[in-house]
Amino acid sequence: MEKCDVKTDLLLFKIFHIYKVIGNKSNKRFSKEGMNIQVEQIPVLMVLFYEGPHSQQDIADELERDKSSVLRTVASLVAAGFLKVQPDTVDKRKKLVNLTEAGQKLAKQLHEEIGLMDNMMFSNLSVAEKLILTELLDKCTEHINSMDLKFE
Repeated sequence: MEKCDVKTDLLLFKIFHIYKVIGNKSNKRFSKEGMNIQVEQIPVLMVLFYEGPHSQQDIADELERDKSSVLRTVASLVAAGFLKVQPDTVDKRKKLVNLTEAGQKLAKQLHEEIGLMDNMMFSNLSVAEKLILTELLDKCTEHINSMDLKFE
């Protein structure tokens, strides 16, 4: 069997690694800027910022995350004062998640900060390279989603 250095030889682990690096750098930056949020929580906050109130299941579907991880994220953002959960006025069985005033303020800050961070983190790439990278990542995502990997 040929030796394999998972950190350098496998794309799977290179992608895991850049995800960790981006997450760590982002969390440090958010903390330095006084934003009390973790990078994993941001998608939930931003779905509500851009699209308005959602049920927890709708958030999970939109973000392609399991409902239990969304429930944990919502609970921590509620505890931090950024989200509120209220009964749906139309369907009383459903609860809607929405931003509080503090959540709205944080989401506005994040909207600006994320753009700046994206520009900084990928400033070493040309516009053409960014487009190619985006196309390649989209192509990989589409392929992986279409595969039956027997993980489920």
